[in-house]
Amino acid sequence: MVLKILTSSENLYLSRCYTVNKDKNQISVYMEGMITVFGWAIFCLAIAPVYGEYYSETTPAAVAEKVTQLHFFLHDTLSGENPSAVMVASSNLTNDDDSPTSFGSLFAIDSPLRVGPEPTSTVIGNAQGLILSSSQDSSKFTIVMYIDFAFTSGKFNGSSFSVFSRNPVSEGDREVAIVGGRGQFRLARGWILLLLCIIPTVPVYSQYYSKTLPCLPKEQKVTNLRFFFHGTLGGENPTAVTVARANNSSPSNSIVVEESPLTIGPDPASEVIGNAQGLEVFAGQDTTTVVVYLDFGFTKGDFNGSSLSFFSRNPATQKERELAVVGGRGKFRMAKGFALLKTYFINQTALIVEYNVTVIHY
Repeated sequence: MVLKILTSSENLYLSRCYTVNKDKNQISVYMEGMITVFGWAIFCLAIAPVYGEYYSETTPAAVAEKVTQLHFFLHDTLSGENPSAVMVASSNLTNDDDSPTSFGSLFAIDSPLRVGPEPTSTVIGNAQGLILSSSQDSSKFTIVMYIDFAFTSGKFNGSSFSVFSRNPVSEGDREVAIVGGRGQFRLARGWILLLLCIIPTVPVYSQYYSKTLPCLPKEQKVTNLRFFFHGTLGGENPTAVTVARANNSSPSNSIVVEESPLTIGPDPASEVIGNAQGLEVFAGQDTTTVVVYLDFGFTKGDFNGSSLSFFSRNPATQKERELAVVGGRGKFRMAKGFALLKTYFINQTALIVEYNVTVIHY
């Protein structure tokens, strides 16, 4: 997979290469990566006058942005004796081997990052996190990635960047969002452009490298959007299914997989302009609080093929509330912003929510 992560005007390419080793009954996925990451250097001194007690302080920050490019290969092993990706949860719609869709299947991964495509090439880190099969349409296989890419050698040893984005695998060229980082990638934002290739052997396109450059200022834009989210909570065609829950009867501490339409109006028959895919965690023990990890993708209009990543607490019982936008892809590259939510309609089986979204992006 050729991976390139940008938090500026750089491009990123990713190709995914599958190889099959029949002798070991093993399928491996190699991702060649070229990465460009925006990093921020924040120069400030904060000293807590009283240790062990809460305090807060806000001061101006001097920010110097940088662009870093990296190139490496991610190796996934999908089967065999030592897979690097394993299923940890699935819905009751898809846990049957004869199910026509994998919607709701959740996988944990721990896959090595290497300097080259060869399985014996030097390991420089690993990718850890979750991959969610998020589409009910088997002809449009889509996943949502919640993955941390960490480096264990070289000048970025101890640093990592975070990917949270939908990945429309069935498309030839696609993009995922970088929403954060740690260590030398603190406050990173960026994107990865992916190119899928399925070939019997993996040619060596290049080896690992990295470089860091000054970031040239680029004009940002503000976009306001208004649309309606339609959730179906039961019946024959639910848009949300439970894939895991605690060993009690409470709806709290459960994980739900979502794929719900976005429309231009509150009428369920109004025009569909996209969908929301991802995870929702019912986390409140005393109140109905949902933590959302959702990618809102648009399929029509000016933002066709683009999406926004929402990661935020959602106090669902409040009629009006706010969610955070932490990233985006396509025309919403490096997005940050917020959404104001207002419940339009709710009953035991249906939920309609009005979204007014403000995002800053390039």
